Amino acid sequence: MMMDTPIAWHEGADKEGLLDYIFAHQRMRVANEAYASHYALPVSEIIGRTPNDFYTHDPVRGRRGWRAMLDAGYLHTETDERRGDGTPIRVEGHYLCLYDDEGRFTGHIGIQRDITERHAAAEEVTRSREELRVLAAHLHTVREQERTRIARELHDELGQALTGLKLDLSWLEQRLSRSSGATPLRECAHDMMAQMNAVMVAVRRIITELRPSILDELGLAAAIEWQAQDFGERTGIHVTTAVSDVDTAAPEPIASSVFRTLQEALTNVARHAQATCVTVSFVNEAGALILRVADDGRGMAPERNKGRQSLGLLGLRERAVACGGEIEVAGAPGTGTTLTLRVPLARAPA
Repeated sequence: MMMDTPIAWHEGADKEGLLDYIFAHQRMRVANEAYASHYALPVSEIIGRTPNDFYTHDPVRGRRGWRAMLDAGYLHTETDERRGDGTPIRVEGHYLCLYDDEGRFTGHIGIQRDITERHAAAEEVTRSREELRVLAAHLHTVREQERTRIARELHDELGQALTGLKLDLSWLEQRLSRSSGATPLRECAHDMMAQMNAVMVAVRRIITELRPSILDELGLAAAIEWQAQDFGERTGIHVTTAVSDVDTAAPEPIASSVFRTLQEALTNVARHAQATCVTVSFVNEAGALILRVADDGRGMAPERNKGRQSLGLLGLRERAVACGGEIEVAGAPGTGTTLTLRVPLARAPA
């Protein structure tokens, strides 16, 4: 594309005025059949066209691209253009400015490639990825709601039924203990009471794993401290906590996501880390909730941070993204592992 008349493009020039002139007086002088096919036009209709003709659909973007090319002297970019029938086309272009002996801009040469299909495929991949993330976030929410519903039903229905049975067994055991005979019956009642106590403990544990009541009643900070202490008691691993309740209250689904991340991190420590000590910290740093779980275990090889071997970490990352946060896992073999969840409250979704 060559200018009707060369122009001096420099910092002190009226660039907006020069762009007006360029868009009306720079014309296509040489084009091949491949270039013309991008626009579904014969070469004869391409020759003589100006930037105004090419960018009738988006003159602002066209001027922005031309200005970038003129300022740098060259340009590599992707642009959205239109074919002769108005259908969109995505173009990848490499352009180089031409100058005369006095340094004036005389035009430019370029090579273009039609990347419409490639761009559409990339957009489809991006769209599918976003849809999968939305689906994952929805599934996390639905699963949490289902856990809460089941926990409440177990507590209200099964818990009351077991309590009633325990009272009846207790009454029966007391009556049999006052009886001079029926020793086998007393022993049977005693064994049934012991089994009932074990069942009630198991039901309470299941209810707590489904949805800890402390999370709803006392808040996220208290739930994190309780979970860390419970983990230490169950596993024998020494746990150090540094949990702040200052500005760390979080709405749903943020609270559930942070708490489930802690549970998953501690489960990974128990299964894989071979650690003797774990540190759990939870604070608000500059408007962001920071949960950090660090262990002194065997560490993790970098390749285990990706691929099929890290589906658990992938689930944690997707959970973090769903609540507007991010997960970072650091560590090396023999140096332990540190998992950090950061959730900016200002950006967290409702």
